[in-house]
Amino acid sequence: MRNTLEHLRNWLQETHSTGFELSRFFLLHSFDGDFVSAPGQWRPVTFGVIAILLSSCLVFAQVFSGKYMILNWRPSVEPFRRAVLADTLFLITLAMFVIGLFTSFQWASLFPGLRDYLALASLPIRLRELFMAKFAALLAFTGVFIGATTLPLSVMLPTAMSGRYATTNYGVEVAAILVSSSLGALFVFFSLVVVQGVLLNIIPIRQFTRVSLVVQGLLLTVLMCALPFVFSIPGMDRLMDNRPDWAVWIPPLWFLGLHQVMVGAVEPYANRLAALSLAAVGISAVAVLLTYTWSYRRHRIRLMESAVIGSGKTRPGWLTTFAAWIIPDSRKLAVFSFIAKTLSRNQQHRLVLTAFAGLAVAMIFESFISLALSRGFRGFSAPSPALRLAAISAPLALSLFMLAGFRYLFRLPVELRANWPFRVNEEAFRRAFLGGVKWFLICGAVLPVAALTLPLEMYILGWRAGLSVTLLCLLPSLALMELLLMQIKRIPFTSSYLPGQRPVIETVMLYGVALFLYVSVLASLMTWCLEKHSLTLGLTAILIAIWMIARKVRRKFGEEGRIEFDELPEPVVMALDIDRD
Repeated sequence: MRNTLEHLRNWLQETHSTGFELSRFFLLHSFDGDFVSAPGQWRPVTFGVIAILLSSCLVFAQVFSGKYMILNWRPSVEPFRRAVLADTLFLITLAMFVIGLFTSFQWASLFPGLRDYLALASLPIRLRELFMAKFAALLAFTGVFIGATTLPLSVMLPTAMSGRYATTNYGVEVAAILVSSSLGALFVFFSLVVVQGVLLNIIPIRQFTRVSLVVQGLLLTVLMCALPFVFSIPGMDRLMDNRPDWAVWIPPLWFLGLHQVMVGAVEPYANRLAALSLAAVGISAVAVLLTYTWSYRRHRIRLMESAVIGSGKTRPGWLTTFAAWIIPDSRKLAVFSFIAKTLSRNQQHRLVLTAFAGLAVAMIFESFISLALSRGFRGFSAPSPALRLAAISAPLALSLFMLAGFRYLFRLPVELRANWPFRVNEEAFRRAFLGGVKWFLICGAVLPVAALTLPLEMYILGWRAGLSVTLLCLLPSLALMELLLMQIKRIPFTSSYLPGQRPVIETVMLYGVALFLYVSVLASLMTWCLEKHSLTLGLTAILIAIWMIARKVRRKFGEEGRIEFDELPEPVVMALDIDRD
């Protein structure tokens, strides 16, 4: 085994064919871009996400083992059989969801970009080889995510189902779940690649970037909103005996039919769904090849033309024009305009903000949908305590994710070497520069959230209570902004970024705690205080005091230190003299 690994390592270090080397290049730099200062810094984050996918089967194993232990003691096999169908459908849908989310994040990298053409133009490489290598690397990376999602769960579920009612062979069940969920994920991946390829060829050059970002944002938002439904599938076991005609329009059910055929089902309905699943994967795969063939001659020309067209002058946006009226200091206005124009021109940075907004919209959507589907719901015009709580939670959740999104977004550089004007003037105008950041958060996050949610509050709670809730939610948003500004000792987009300093699971847990304290606890407190005017006034005074204290501490804290332009590892890590992963 040691000799085999050594031989494989030596073989990988050698130079091979053009297609192999191009594919290796695209595969190793799948997530590299303008966000990081050195190649390969995204690998710890990527491996952390894959580790979460692999370890998720441990959580599911405990849940499903207890569930099937109870079902195996039932006097009838029917609850067990329906639970198997529901849980298999859940695993298939989960795999399709994960790969859909991954492809949506990689939306701009599904085809070779302008930087790829410019970097490889001087090499003796055919355009066809470039496209084939890009697609091969993308397919390989997608295969890793599919395997990390489907393989552990495919082994876990048959293990949990073992018992007196388990009639299918263990190996056959594992293979059936693995094949059906993997093909479902591939179908989603191929379909999204086809959509991106069609947009590349039919959308005018001037509108392509904007349309592509809108489509990407819609995909992310829809997927985030669908996540609660995905995890509710195991509870739909009582519906598994239905045979609706509309099932032919639901892709996860196609691959559930394929699973049933593989485990030995002879039902015509399952055969029909299985045929649809195989046809869908085949058609989508052929469509991807046709799309790449259609695109590889026109794509480079369109990218070059879009770069020339996009280099023209642009007019200042409404946000910059509005800021010129309310910000008298020209240095603060300069930083404000710099942030606004950078966001308007950079698609990747807007995507990050869209992802955070999509998370907030998904949470708000899930809370209202769950409330609407609950028993005793009397409509949105009759505010019950649960409806009032959901309405108050909406602006809090939106402000939390928007401010957290901006905080993370401000760490991502654009053109790192162009930060010298700020470096030269940093010592004299430090407070003014950071003041421009504060004004942008107020005008770009805090006030828009209040304005967007005000109609919802007034419609559900009435105009008086709606105005009160909007004011109460605005005050903690301002306090949270001040707390985040204590940590932002940088001018947005001008400092280097070092990802992976904190484990992914730790980041998820921190957001979970913040979500509980800032949204759940605070919304419950506001709902209780709105019952009496005296309590509302008292809570308002307390929130104002908290905001003023946070503002005072932030201003005192901001006078110390210097603006950061280089993000470095922790001192303990730097002492180890580790240059790479």
